[in-house]
Formats: sequence, structure tokens, C-alpha cells
Amino acid sequence: MKMYLNTLFLITLITIGFNSHGADREGIKKTTNKRPNILFILADDHRWDLLGKNHPIIKTPNLDALANQGVSFSNSFVTTPICASSRISILTGLTERTHDFTFSRPATGAIESDNIYPKKLKDSGYTSGFVGKYEIKLSGDDSDRFDFFEPLLHSKTNTYKGSEIPQTHYITQRAKDFIVNMHDTSKPWVLNVNFWNPHALDSDKENQYHYPAKFENLYSDITIPPAKLSDDETFVALPEFLKKSIGRMRWEYRYANDAMYQKMIKRHYRAITAVDEGVGQIIAQLEKLGMLQNTIVIYTGDNGYSLNERQLAGKWFGWEEDLRVPLIIYDPRNTKQGVTIDKTALNIDIAPTILDYANVAIPKIYQGNSLVGLIKGEEMPSWRDEFFFEHMYQPKRVSIPPMVGVRTDNWKFVDFYKNNYLQLYNLIEDPQEKLNLATLPEYKSKVEYFRKRTGEYIKMYEDQRTIEVKERTHFLNSTE
Repeated sequence: MKMYLNTLFLITLITIGFNSHGADREGIKKTTNKRPNILFILADDHRWDLLGKNHPIIKTPNLDALANQGVSFSNSFVTTPICASSRISILTGLTERTHDFTFSRPATGAIESDNIYPKKLKDSGYTSGFVGKYEIKLSGDDSDRFDFFEPLLHSKTNTYKGSEIPQTHYITQRAKDFIVNMHDTSKPWVLNVNFWNPHALDSDKENQYHYPAKFENLYSDITIPPAKLSDDETFVALPEFLKKSIGRMRWEYRYANDAMYQKMIKRHYRAITAVDEGVGQIIAQLEKLGMLQNTIVIYTGDNGYSLNERQLAGKWFGWEEDLRVPLIIYDPRNTKQGVTIDKTALNIDIAPTILDYANVAIPKIYQGNSLVGLIKGEEMPSWRDEFFFEHMYQPKRVSIPPMVGVRTDNWKFVDFYKNNYLQLYNLIEDPQEKLNLATLPEYKSKVEYFRKRTGEYIKMYEDQRTIEVKERTHFLNSTE
């Protein structure tokens, strides 16, 4: 471990005098001489609290350095805790309820696909690149939105220049190749690097999480503490539909006993540390070529992840471990280093933020907001104090109960509407979400308020669907 940590790359902040904040919706402002490059890095199943700077065990020195010289969001969430829907929300700035994409649904509509931020940037003169996990369907041709496009299925290794190398190394290397190719061009670029890690390799139930061999002994001398609420009493109190859900099925081969739990958590941590290594190498390539001083770096996860909380595994359910993700934004022009912002940020904020940085018009259909003003320390008195979240996918082969809900700074309401089960948590008094207040008589009015509020969000987001989406066959999990 010591040898690994001693060789890690640490970022050097370089500040230049350039300000791109303030792209108006539907009105491109006067462009500057050199628009910033944008590097967007997305990890799969990386939950918010698994960063070394905030965690006693996991090692993520490169992400820590990025956060220490950039801005971190301590309350960053996804609006749908599953990869396909969340990734479309990231690209389109729309909630699942509006874009209507998840597994087994038609491709994202023509208007929505045309408004994804890589396409908007490409149309405005950026070179647009993508490498890594895709697993989504957009309308139109990928060549219209990406100049370089390399989607990858999940695997332990990929072939690079005749040699089999770990997939995290391969994705890192292809990202570095893109950066090298952009070195001698005057065009700005946007690169989307989508790591598969730390997502489990579902076909390998014995080991699940994979990483380069160099990390095999990392964390081996550490005992992982029990997950919160992982006692039998908490599990027994869950409703039957959750006890029989895919979250419990996957628990059986991940965390069913302590030896399995210790093995899997350490493997999951190693997979995150492997992503961290990739981030460091990509940033090192930027610095080596003198490109870091004009490149904005954004890092986040596509959803949270349960690691034996309530004796469940996976995501999907609406608890904090399902919804919360890390979000780090490094802007070399920003003199505020190591700042943590506690305002609520969402995955639907990524697209408008990127377009704002690039000084490109933000489509009016976007439902998220640019984070640039918050990052610059501007007063944002009308910033959101609540958000709507949901999970609409319900496959026939496994049980994933659909749900909708609203989270405020103080409360969380969840409605598993096909199972007639409500949850209400006081997040101030009960941040672990241990005590469900929904059935207590004294909280009846609070439950009714949030039920009504949830319905208002559903109507608002469905009203904002395009004609193409509205004319589709209704989603099988309709609340009607």
C-alpha cells in the first residue's frame, strides 16, 4: 500500500484569467478566445461517502486532491437510482418521468437526444468524445453527437495494442489517447469517461468486483466495520416485498455472512481505488501536455449503492445510500479551493452546468440548473430546497418495486405505490432513516402533504414530456 500511495499523482492548481459563467438559456453570449475543455468522469455505483477525505478506510488520493483544489457538493443526489435512467438524466438534464427512458423502454426521443450536452457542444464547435460504459439508447446517429465514440461492455480486461489489460486501465488509456490527439488542435473538447467500476460484474457471483492485480492486497489488513442498520431486527421489520426483492437476492451472494461481507466490501473499495488511479493518470496527462490550466474536471457517480444496510444490496429503493453520490468540480480558474457546498445538487444539473461553462445556450427544456453560480459563490436565494426522485423500472425476472418520493432538507417521503407501502423519515432527528413515521397517527397530515406534493411533481414532469414521449404506450408502472 505504501508504494502505491507514494507514487500517486497529486494535482497542481493553475489559475488563469477567464470567465465563462452566465450562458443564457436560448441565447449564446459572446464567446471568448479560448473556451475551456471539459472532462466529465462518471463512475458506476460510487456512493457519496466513499471518498478518502471523508472515510476512515478507503483510499482515493487523486479524488481527494481534486476536491481539495476544487469544489465538492456534500448533498448531491440522483433523481433515479439506476444506471440507465440516471445516465440519460445526466445527458439530457431531464428526470426519468420526463425523458421516459429506462431498461426495456424505447430509445430516448428525438428532441431529448438532440439536446444532450455532447451534441450541443459538438454543434457549437467542440470536439466530442466518449469512452466506457454506455448501456443506453438515444435516437439518431452517435456520429452526430460524438467525434470519438467507444462504448464498452463490462469485462475484466480489454485489448490495448495487442495486450490484455484491466478494463479500468483500458478506459484510462483511451481517455489519455483522446487528450493526446487533441493537444495540437485549437478546438476545445469535451470528453466523457464512463468507468464501469465499481459496478459488480454480475456474471461473476463469486468475486463480483474487479480491479488491477496491483490492488489485490489493499485493505487486506483491515476489518471493515458493520454497515449501519445491518442487524436482524431491522431486516425483519421490512415489508415482505422488500425482503423478497432483488436487493435481498444479491445480498445472498455478497453479504450473507461476515466473511463474505469482509471480502466483498474490500473488493468494492479496491474497485473504487482503481477508478481513483485512472482519474489521477488522466489528469497527469493533461498536466503533462499543459492542458490542465484550461480544462474543467467533473467527477460523480450514476447512483448510490447499498453495502449491507438493512441486509440489502444494490440501489433502487430511495434511502440515502441509494440516492446520494459524490460530486466534485475542478475549475482551474476558480480561486476558491477546497470549498464544500451544502446546497442540493442533482444529476440533472450536470448538463446545464457543462453548457454554462462552455458558454453555450442551455435548452429551455432542461429541468436541472447550472451549478456555476454556486461554485462562484454567488447568492442563489431561489435555489431548490427539495427534489423529486423515482424508480419506474420493474422487470419480470426479478423484483424491483417501483417508487416515487420527495426529499427536503428535513424530510424524506417514499411511496412504493404498487405495494401500498409508505415511508416518512425525519432526516434531522433520524439521519440513518431507522424510524418510519408514515403509519403514526400524528404524522398523518405530513404524509398527506408529501403525497400531494409527489403527485404535483409527477404531473409537472409528465406535462413537460415531448409529444413523441406523450404518444408512446403508457409505462407499465403507471400510478393510474
